[in-house]
Amino acid sequence: MGLDLYIEAKVTEKSTGRCISACDPSYTESPLPDPSDDIFAEDGQYFCVRWMCGWDAGAVLNSWISIINRHQKTAYTGKETLIPFPQSALREMCSCLYSYGCSPESSRFRYAIEDSYWDTERREQDTALPYSVLADDQRELHHWADHEGTEQGFVIWANALRRFIYEVERMHYENRYQPLNATDCDGVQEDGSFMLPDDFIPAEADKRKFRENPQDYAWSFRLFNSY
Repeated sequence: MGLDLYIEAKVTEKSTGRCISACDPSYTESPLPDPSDDIFAEDGQYFCVRWMCGWDAGAVLNSWISIINRHQKTAYTGKETLIPFPQSALREMCSCLYSYGCSPESSRFRYAIEDSYWDTERREQDTALPYSVLADDQRELHHWADHEGTEQGFVIWANALRRFIYEVERMHYENRYQPLNATDCDGVQEDGSFMLPDDFIPAEADKRKFRENPQDYAWSFRLFNSY
């Protein structure tokens, strides 16, 4: 079984604590069912902000959990499926993604990136290392330039997450927002056909109230670790 890693969010009304969001943009029932209903359990309230999979997701998982633990004084290990985290952790999680966009020399010839300059242990090690002099058969059949696409992927994901952070902060500080292009399962994407969070707020009345006064609503975040 592979690793799928998601940053997920839900939106609730501050005055009542009622969730107004849903994971499936095709869900059109209004009003939303009670969350205790098996058909619409709590998992159905969260929508995807960022999705990663495979080796790339494995590279950032422990780093993100370290960030989350530090921000909320918890002790998650990565064995948990669902890990809630505060909004305050988002910027550092985004910074961590950017750091994988230029990985250490130790990852230069690896099929999968194993660490980044964000990691504390990596920063404390001697960085004045010569370029790799590994024999060809030790480089896992990868040419030095093959690594570029992997690093670029992290930069693209980090840019998408940063756009989302700015929109959440615009709601918080200015009480206005601009929906972002997204897909139903990958999260924020420039070429996505859904609008986040608009298409993830099924009830038209809730959508209208949210647009008029986004500061009346609270955001909750969690990490979904499918491994």
